[in-house]
Amino acid sequence: IGIGSIPDASLAALMDKNDLGFHSGMIAAGVRDLVKNGNMNGRQKAIDTGKHVTGVALGDIEFIDWAGNDVDISFRPVSYTHDTSVLRQIDNFVSINSAVEIDLFGQVNSEMLAGRQISGTGGAVDMMRGAALSRGGKSIVALNATAGGGRYSRIVAMLTPGNATTALRTDVDYIVTEFGARRIRHLSLLDRAEALIEISAPQFRDQLREVWRKRFFRLI
Repeated sequence: IGIGSIPDASLAALMDKNDLGFHSGMIAAGVRDLVKNGNMNGRQKAIDTGKHVTGVALGDIEFIDWAGNDVDISFRPVSYTHDTSVLRQIDNFVSINSAVEIDLFGQVNSEMLAGRQISGTGGAVDMMRGAALSRGGKSIVALNATAGGGRYSRIVAMLTPGNATTALRTDVDYIVTEFGARRIRHLSLLDRAEALIEISAPQFRDQLREVWRKRFFRLI
């Protein structure tokens, strides 16, 4: 998981699951809730069995004390937590990250807004690639379809000029918004664009299709 309200909500939605395992660059309070509730025990992990592997704890002092004293939490360096040769050994490994915007090619910007750096690249791409190598693994980019109270679409025809590309289109697997989920890996250029438009906010779909149509015909 990454940082933010969507990863937190994803953890909260797992309270009816069992025998979950955890391996991430960061551990947050939502993980503690799953551990204490018995949902997360790491018993099914092929490596680090029974351990919750992480690199950084983020939360209040009570949470930090818990993370530092729980013998089942294993703090490891980034050279281990983000190493794809390690991640590929974890069967059914799922990475969940968010984004600022995604264009119709499937390129992800998760660190810049209007050309201004608001976050770092983090380990999102490492986790995406690790999930792709894992047997049964999948990577998910989840985001709200709009920003600014619905004024702006976060699925865009092209990344905003001046913003960097955090994840290549070849690294992206599943995209999820409140309007649906689509797997875009292996889709053709046109099918990928249509899949992303289908999970964009309804008020922006016609506009996205029109811009894409004009742009695509220039490409061919």
